[in-house]
Amino acid sequence: MLRTRLFLYLTPFVVILLGGGVYSIVLFERLANTVDTSVTDSYQCFTAASAMSLALAGMDREVSWVLAGSRAGEKTNLMVYPKRNIDKRAFNANRRRFEENLDLLLKASTLPGEIVLSQQVATNYQAFLKAVNTISTLDFPENQRQVYEQEAVPNGQMINQMLEKIHDLNHKAILGTSQNIRVITREVTRLMLAGMVIALLISAYAGYQISRSILRPIQSLTRASRELGEGKLDQPVPVITRDELGELGLAFNKMAAQLQEYRQSTTEKIVRLHRTMETTLASFPDPIFVLDREGRIELKNPAADSLASSLQWEGQLPERLQAITRNTLDSGENFLPNSFEDAVTYRLNGDDKFFLPRVLAMRGKDDTLFGVAVVLYDVTRFRLVDAAKTDLVATVSHELKSPLTSVRMALHILLEKTVGLLTPKQDELLTAARNDTERLLRILNDLLDLARLEEGNAALRLESVAPAELLGVVMQEMVDKFSEKNLNVNCVVEPDLPAVPVDRQRIYHVFSNLVSNAIKHSPVDGEITLSAGPAADDCVEFSVTDQGPGIPDEYQTRIFERFFRVPGQAKTGAGLGLSIAREITLSHGGRIGVRSAAGQGATFFVVLKSTATPAG
Repeated sequence: MLRTRLFLYLTPFVVILLGGGVYSIVLFERLANTVDTSVTDSYQCFTAASAMSLALAGMDREVSWVLAGSRAGEKTNLMVYPKRNIDKRAFNANRRRFEENLDLLLKASTLPGEIVLSQQVATNYQAFLKAVNTISTLDFPENQRQVYEQEAVPNGQMINQMLEKIHDLNHKAILGTSQNIRVITREVTRLMLAGMVIALLISAYAGYQISRSILRPIQSLTRASRELGEGKLDQPVPVITRDELGELGLAFNKMAAQLQEYRQSTTEKIVRLHRTMETTLASFPDPIFVLDREGRIELKNPAADSLASSLQWEGQLPERLQAITRNTLDSGENFLPNSFEDAVTYRLNGDDKFFLPRVLAMRGKDDTLFGVAVVLYDVTRFRLVDAAKTDLVATVSHELKSPLTSVRMALHILLEKTVGLLTPKQDELLTAARNDTERLLRILNDLLDLARLEEGNAALRLESVAPAELLGVVMQEMVDKFSEKNLNVNCVVEPDLPAVPVDRQRIYHVFSNLVSNAIKHSPVDGEITLSAGPAADDCVEFSVTDQGPGIPDEYQTRIFERFFRVPGQAKTGAGLGLSIAREITLSHGGRIGVRSAAGQGATFFVVLKSTATPAG
């Protein structure tokens, strides 16, 4: 078997490497022990002896200095020189240094004769200390010099001689250890070189045998695999041996046969699937474009082909659709508009056609984006129906406004009692009727304003206004309503904000509506914050924050729809104020939105374009 042959080829090589490695480990262990027991101890004794010589010289210097002072006093025959004492601080410092190194020397002495020399150093050192103590107790200089010359000096000389011998012993030991290490190193080097030569010879032989028994079948298998990748499924691999390589060749031939059968069976399925996909796309009446990751059109249905031919789109979508498609390709998020404002208009056969584009991201099994599908829904009919509905609402509102105004006037005349007195019950009923009439007139006016804004017939008279001025006017107009609920109002305007081009009357209507809603939903003694700050693209963001019940997430996308009111709220209203505010903001080229969470208040914001010049 192939496994057995590989084992037999590589076993000698492994044995040689293992033997050489074990022998090297043993030699290095011996070398480490030699260095640790010999060089380390010898070096410690060597340095200790040197340090002791310096410390002894320092102690002798202190004693000599005392004797030198006494001699000077004798030569001058003056009694002005008092007896000098040994500087104990300097002497004791050298004494501690000597004794510390003496202890180290006694512990680390391992060489023959070194222990005896260390003990003699200790004995002479005690005699030296005794002589120094005697000198310190004598009063006459002559007696001090006599003790110094007869006892201290001889003991100090003996100590230096023995330290010199210890120094030489350890120096020779270190040199001997170095020589021993060189011998061991040469021995290891010779053995390793011999092992490497033998291992190389065995490796060359094993490599030659492996190339004959393994590489040739593998080369045949590689050549057959390359041909298989090129679609040549009828190229079998020759099976020469009965080992693992032979089994691999048999398995490869079996796989090639199965692939050939699979290709024959799946070709028809692929063709049928392709025809089904083309038929499915062709059945859609709306244009569908399939784009790749780079935004190039890869596939389109007949409706898309007809549209592209009529509008002369040469291989790519128009700029607006390209921008929407590129945003989806970059972000990976679908573009799913739900209003006619995102519709694109193209003129076909003399008529305007409205298409609502939807861009869907296409992903693979690993969630990798590989393209998008652009579906253009024909919303021309729905657009006309929506316009007709808006016209109907405007017409009905206008027709109802005149008679309702007459009813309102009659109710006011009756309540003023110019045509006669009223009973309390009549007065109550007329007052209720008048209030309902006023509410209906407000709703009709809002509907008319909304219709004009949606049709784009409301001309704007723009002028540059500072953000602080806008919020200041709104706060001044609402001061009475703030007082009714004892609300605390904060106005925060960041400095150096640019002016915004707005129609004062209409933009005040937006802010008044937002502030009125904040007052309506804020608790008594609550807080409302009006703020203005910079936004992206040289815009200014205005916001109104309250402490009301907030708006749940599922209703935030519908809060600006006409007649929509958040379910469960007891506050009254027709649901048109935010719709009108949205249309006015859009007519200024801005945007409006809300940030809120249930039970945490709400922040309505309006972003307006600026003149890019800081307001004074």
